[in-house]
Parts: sequence; C-alpha cells; structure tokens
Amino acid sequence: MKQLDWKQKHQVTYCVPTWLRDDQIRLATARVKERIQPYYEKRIESVAVVGFGPSLNESWEQVKNFQYIITCSGSHKFLLEKGIVPTWHVEVDPRSHKVALLGPPHKDVEYLVASACHPAYFDHLQGFNLKLWHVFDATEDGRRLLPPGEWAITGGCDVGLRALTIAAFLGFRDLHVFGIDGCARGDMRHAAQHPNGKQPFAETEYKGVKYLTTAAMLEAAKQTLHELKQMPAVKVKFYGEGLTQALVADYVPSDEATKPLANIVGFSKPELISSEYRDLNAKLHQENPYYGVSAERHIPTVLKLAESLKTKNILDYGCGKGLLGRGIPWQIAEYDPCILGKDEPPKPADIVCCIDVLEHIEPEKLPFVLDDLRRCVRQVGYFVIHMGPAQKLLGDGRNTHLIQQGKDWWRKRLAKFFEIGTIKEVGMELHCVVGPKRKVRAA
Repeated sequence: MKQLDWKQKHQVTYCVPTWLRDDQIRLATARVKERIQPYYEKRIESVAVVGFGPSLNESWEQVKNFQYIITCSGSHKFLLEKGIVPTWHVEVDPRSHKVALLGPPHKDVEYLVASACHPAYFDHLQGFNLKLWHVFDATEDGRRLLPPGEWAITGGCDVGLRALTIAAFLGFRDLHVFGIDGCARGDMRHAAQHPNGKQPFAETEYKGVKYLTTAAMLEAAKQTLHELKQMPAVKVKFYGEGLTQALVADYVPSDEATKPLANIVGFSKPELISSEYRDLNAKLHQENPYYGVSAERHIPTVLKLAESLKTKNILDYGCGKGLLGRGIPWQIAEYDPCILGKDEPPKPADIVCCIDVLEHIEPEKLPFVLDDLRRCVRQVGYFVIHMGPAQKLLGDGRNTHLIQQGKDWWRKRLAKFFEIGTIKEVGMELHCVVGPKRKVRAA
C-alpha cells in the first residue's frame, strides 16, 4: 500500500477545469437571487458542524442535542433519514454527483451553496430556501470574477473546512464537529454509501497510529488546524476518532480576537456603482448619441504611449460607446458597467485609459473605483478628468459630473493608489499619467 508522510505537502488538483468552474460561477450568480449574509454579533449558542466521515455512525445521536446544525456532503441525507433536520446545509463541490449525495431537499433547511456548484444542484433545489456564496480565491482572476457587494468565504480544500468557516461567518464561536475524520475506516471513507464508490487508499502514520487516507483527505485534515488558527476566538470540539481529530487534539483557541468573525473568514468586494446609478447611465447612453464619445480625441496620445512602451495591450476603462477602440488599429479591451456586453470586470493591461470617467463616479464609490484601476494598471494609466460641470443631466436632474474638483484635490486622491508621473491642466481637464505604486523595500 502506498505510504504518505503526513509532514509532507501532497499535491491536490482541482476536480474540474478552471474554465468550467468559472462558467458555473457565472451561471449561478445570474440564476440565484438570495445571498448569504454575515452575522456580526457573537452567538452564545453552540452549533454542530456535521461531515460525512465514518465516525458519524458512532456519534450522530449526540447531534440531536443541538438547536443549530450545519451539514455538508452526505450528512444531510444521513441525518434526515434518522429524523434530524439540519438548520443549514453547505455545498462547494462543482460536480454533478453531489445531487445524489444530497438526497431529497427539506423545506426547513436553508441551503448555502457555493456559486461553483453544478447547475444540476441548483435545479435540484429549485423552490427551496437557497442562499448563494462564493469561494474565496486570492488569484487575480478570482478577485476579478467576484461580483461586487457579495461575500466570498475563506477555507480549505474541502466542504468540511468550508462548513467550519461558514459557521464562524454566521457568528458561532462554539463549534462541535462530527464526522470530519480525514481518514477511512476499513474500506469506507464515508458514513454511508457514496455515489463515487470506493477509491484506493494510502496509509499514513501519526503519533504511532496508522490511518487509511488519500492525499486529498490528508491535506484537508492538516488544513483544519490552519483554518482554526485563522479564527482564534472560535472554540472547537471534535467528536469520534480519526486522523483529523488526532491532528487537532492539541489545538488551543485564543480569547484575544475582538474583530467580528465575519470579517476574518469572509471577503466582500465593494460595489463600484450602485444599481440605480447604473440604470440612469445606461438610459443616457441609449438616448443620447453624444454621451460617452469624448475618448476619440485622445487616440493620438494613446498611440504614442503604446509606441513608447512597445505594447498593444490596452484597456479602455469606462469605454462608453467605444470610440477609442474604433480608432486604435488593433483590438483593445473595453469595460463599462453601464454597457451590456462590456460590463464584465476587466483583466489588467499594460496601458489603462480612463477618459472622462472619474468625474462621473459616485463620490462614495470613488476609492473603490480607484482601487480597481490600481488592480488593472500594469505599466501606465492615462486618466483624463474634467474639473467642472457637464452640459448633460441625468434622468433625476443631477449634473452628470458628480465630482467637480480641482487639480490639488485629484492629486491627493490619485496619490493614494498610484505613483503620479504628470498631471497637466488643459483647459478644464486634467491629463494624468500614473503608474503602479512602488513596493517599499524593507530596511
């Protein structure tokens, strides 16, 4: 039998291609209306977090003692068949076999389903109490694809670990964990039959005890301790015997944390534009042929920048009707949240043009937009900002230039996010050339 050293890191690959996961995220985000919400206050009640490991067969009756129960994987069906109704059920796996593992949905369960899950899973839960959440992904694409204003939850490589962090996100600090074992028992890696059937096991030894496991199960067991350390205010008790229980036996929680748990295990991407303001701008774009066309006169400057940097990688951020792109003799990337088909968050580019855009931003959203521009600017940002009022009005009567400020005001705001090359006043406009913030070297 293959031997695994528990001290070594073992490579675990994602179970579906990344492009498929991302497509499923987009589908679910558009399809599901309700979202998970954080609970900022400390809950005094305990919660049972129930996995589907084999030790659940010995410990499940103790789950009856809890008012709040979070299930994951096959423990939902397992407990329902024994007359125990979970409060929440968590799923994160993107594959379709999870439908059979879930079993029949229950009207009194709130289903907390990751956006990466298979479309068939959402079909199965149609008409039931369903809330969507997103898996936290620290990569550039992961942050870009996270919808503004929505929550991504941290956690490890399996659904049991995500269930632990979601318990913290929901305000619980006293967690009682069942059926999260990190190992098999005999030839069973779960408490009951699993749609994927039997898989080959390896053997690992911890403190003189040998466990049957897999690379994925072993990594999840080790990551449990890491996740608990990220939540120092959480107290946890594991039930049953297994590799995970052995690894976390010496875990001692800290009482030092005062930050709300939701802000430790969850990441919320701020909105760049309110839905009401997006609708007003979209309507103005449709009704006024002269709205969003000013970038055309800056084509020569952009071409000179491209020539000097020897790049054709250009993003028009806030592209309006796309006249900049029409005048560039190669295809450029375009982004505008108010233009259908151009509203997906953009990828970074060598040159980012933001022409007659920033003065239109809702003042309270400006730091978020500048931060998103910082994400996008690889080499140079070319920003043109009008300082005075516009000749156009929004449908609610406001001037379309929501921010009307001078050079010093804009310099101060831009300097928080960029290295400023030049800012020149040209009539009522500021022509700004900026670059990424330089990293400060440690002394």
